[in-house]
Amino acid sequence: MRDRADALIEHVTSGDTHRAVDAVWRMESARIIAGLVRMVGDVGLAEELAQDALLAALEQWPASGTPGNPGAWLMAVAKRRAIDHLRRDQRLDVRHEQLAHELAVRPDTAEADLDAALDDDVGDDVLRLMFVSCHPALSHDARVALTLRLLGGLRTEEIARAFLVAEPTVAQRVVRAKRTLADLKVPFEVPAGPDRAVRLSSVLEVIYLVFNEGYTATAGDDWIRHDLCHEALRLGRLLARLAPDEAEVHGLVALMELQASRSAARTGPEGQPIALHEQNRGRWDLLLVRRGFTALLRARQAGGPLGPYVLQAAIAACHARARSAEETDWEQIAALYALLAQVLPTPVVQLNRAVALAMAHGPEAGLELADTLLAEPALKGYHRLPSVRGDLLARLGRHEEARREFERAAALTLNLPERTILLDRAATCAAAAVPEVGGTLAEAATAFLGRAELDPATVRSYGQTLGRLRRELGDDLPLRGVHAARVTEICASAWGDAAAATWNRHRGAIRSFSAWAGAHGLLSGDLAAGLIRRSEPRGRTRPIDPPRLAALWQRPGLGLRERALWLMLHESAAPVGSVLALNVEDLDLAGRRGKTAAGSRWISWRSGTAELLPGLVAGRRRGPLFLSDRRPGPGRRPAPADLCPETGRRRLSYERAEYLFKQATGHTLSQLRNR
Repeated sequence: MRDRADALIEHVTSGDTHRAVDAVWRMESARIIAGLVRMVGDVGLAEELAQDALLAALEQWPASGTPGNPGAWLMAVAKRRAIDHLRRDQRLDVRHEQLAHELAVRPDTAEADLDAALDDDVGDDVLRLMFVSCHPALSHDARVALTLRLLGGLRTEEIARAFLVAEPTVAQRVVRAKRTLADLKVPFEVPAGPDRAVRLSSVLEVIYLVFNEGYTATAGDDWIRHDLCHEALRLGRLLARLAPDEAEVHGLVALMELQASRSAARTGPEGQPIALHEQNRGRWDLLLVRRGFTALLRARQAGGPLGPYVLQAAIAACHARARSAEETDWEQIAALYALLAQVLPTPVVQLNRAVALAMAHGPEAGLELADTLLAEPALKGYHRLPSVRGDLLARLGRHEEARREFERAAALTLNLPERTILLDRAATCAAAAVPEVGGTLAEAATAFLGRAELDPATVRSYGQTLGRLRRELGDDLPLRGVHAARVTEICASAWGDAAAATWNRHRGAIRSFSAWAGAHGLLSGDLAAGLIRRSEPRGRTRPIDPPRLAALWQRPGLGLRERALWLMLHESAAPVGSVLALNVEDLDLAGRRGKTAAGSRWISWRSGTAELLPGLVAGRRRGPLFLSDRRPGPGRRPAPADLCPETGRRRLSYERAEYLFKQATGHTLSQLRNR
């Protein structure tokens, strides 16, 4: 069953009054719930009462109009609901009766209840609520989820995106947390002494997550939610006064002040996001910059080891010191991210470090690190990973790959302005991916063969076919002057008597070239129209006889990779493509088997292969089992699934494996299969 608060919020999606109710709930829900907890002493009951008041606003404000002080109105209604609830409960004890009486006879001070501070060292109900939400009786994840819900006014789906977890998981955490607090009758107070220090780190994390949700909204029509940023800053400054000797508290405040200083420059006239390097730094708030530097200085004066918030604030300070994007000290930022990755070794930190490495040492360095994160489960639905990869690929000139990454990122984000920017970048890459092709046969053939998605074997095969056409027709012939009838004559003369497989291979090359040229507006017809596909006989391939196999296994100087591959093909009788597609993480060495890439079947082998595989794996934990000899060049980057993250080498291709076996034996790999 969906959470009741989420269902209520969904009501406020149309009409000016409904939008006003939604805005008031976002701004005032934390204060209202906190004030109610102080009155009734139960977090779950307080949230229910606040939601009842919200429902009353949805019912009454469309007719009566939005009141002058909507927060006080909601608080007054919630107080009356509290009195009614306590009087209806047939199990009231004396304390509840007394509380109901006090609430009923007390003067109507809803506005004061909402804003006034109490006479202690904190003076803020919201901060009390935060420490209650971060009670040590709750799990770490439950503390953060509950505080985001009560303090940040976030819906369950927004919290789930902030945590990169499933929505039902967050809903269960919130329900269990409120039940635990009620069972333990946790007092509504700020902890003192050692207990305060223990719970402080969780409070810091929650404040920063609230700030981040405001700084870069995970969903909705707005890029920035200023109310959440302001609330997080307010709470952070209060905490700094509460714990003046905690370096990480001042580090968090410095980080938020410096990031908030850019808010005015982060969006354009129509609310569209503006990247950091494109921002008008004259619009940065210098007061917040100075506050950030002051807080960072206090953090350093507090001493102690550098924590994650102090390091992130130091990174933000590097940006704030640079008068222009070109003056940014990216090497210093990359060094700080390296330290941060040691203190906080999370995939998101590594992704940010990849960006810094790209700016300091070139996009290749950043992409190499970003590619190692593709298998991280926590980043599977995180839109910033394909967004960063798209940016780095575009800087490397790999525009078609960049387009796909930007489109993937746009599909993952729920923030409309960000999605628009990502789709615009995808369109820009799509336009850049279209080569400037000349009109001659030679120019078109060169552009066709120079595409990054073609592997070397395909380039060689297509090159043979197009090379013959160029020799017969001439390089300078306009491509529109090439006709299907003439192409048919050339093919018949060159390969008319060849085997059907050879004829079909050249025919396929011409068809691919013709389709590509047509898509780029260079041709209007099909150059392969006169080339009829020939039927290929499917004769049974005879396996290699046992004496030759025995000699093959004993051949001196045979490499470990070839020996393991050939023996696995013989012992398993599996198709060559399936064996080459095996990955290290899918091997069951003890069981002498491996799962295919499709995951639908297993390939099994015997003792000969089992003895060789540990040496072939050599401590690798994931990636292709059979690797090529060299790393791919920058212009021939394989798909991530075909690249070993630990060695940087690509998967051994079928063509290369077949070539090496033919050179060594004169046979084909399919003849190794033990039938």
